[in-house]
Amino acid sequence: MTYDLDKYPMDAEVVAYLERVDAAYPDAGGDQDVADNRRRYLAMCAQFEGPIPDDVAVTDHRIPGRYGDIPIRIYENPQRHSPVSVIYFHGGGFVVGNLDSHNSLCAEMAHSTGFRVIAVEYRLAPEHPHPIPFDDALDVFLALDHGHTVVAGDSAGANLAAAICVAQHGGKRQPVGQLLIYPWLGGELYDLPSYDENDDAPGLTRQDILGYRDQRGGGPQVFHDPTYYPLVHIDFSDLPPCVAFAAEHDPIRDDAIEYVRRLSEAGVRARCTVEKGLVHGYLRGRHMSPAIGDSFRRICEGLRELGAL
Repeated sequence: MTYDLDKYPMDAEVVAYLERVDAAYPDAGGDQDVADNRRRYLAMCAQFEGPIPDDVAVTDHRIPGRYGDIPIRIYENPQRHSPVSVIYFHGGGFVVGNLDSHNSLCAEMAHSTGFRVIAVEYRLAPEHPHPIPFDDALDVFLALDHGHTVVAGDSAGANLAAAICVAQHGGKRQPVGQLLIYPWLGGELYDLPSYDENDDAPGLTRQDILGYRDQRGGGPQVFHDPTYYPLVHIDFSDLPPCVAFAAEHDPIRDDAIEYVRRLSEAGVRARCTVEKGLVHGYLRGRHMSPAIGDSFRRICEGLRELGAL
């Protein structure tokens, strides 16, 4: 596949990463057969899986939820006993992904930060439309939070992390921070510039977003539900501090920027880093590209910063 490097400038390592993704997962998007999409997505993710760090123990568990048990995977160093937990929600448009798709990523986060990282396998659309994935995410947070929990995720998973914060707004059970990686938060409702500027971007197109949105379910009536699109939340004051990361060449780039702008204007400690020359889903290439590896280190620094608050 060829890329428009005049429109989307990228270094050679990022291009090599994209070529590897495209070879394993051609014509990715939200309008494919669901079972085939999931199978090919997991096969692609497996190509980027690395070894689990020696100091990280990995155990699988199940959490009771309102729709049945929810699988989780815990990554922790038995020799370190930090009070901080990171609950991590994987990306995949609410349609693809599971505990295996982000396995070594979560293990490396636990290794880098010293925190317990808890990955969540929430139910997926279209079989389980909104609000079921959100309800699973909230059920896990309420079951596992002990007062010092950072919620985190990428893409659709970052949506769930932010949605927990707005849903718990004003209550006693709030995350201490939110770490959002190329989050999908509802920016298409506000005609944010990146949707047009990056409409055919490598890694994710505007059409992909619409396809996944159709499968996510709920219809137009839920677009103004902040647990569906956190950007429609009315009051951003007193929400948890936020560290967000956006990819420059991503149609949903401006979701992170706008969310952080609203938090900052409401007096919440928040910042957004736009990673130059990177694309949606870039974290899989953290061992292929120095630029992506640097971003991953900044993400882990953001987690440590939020955990120290």
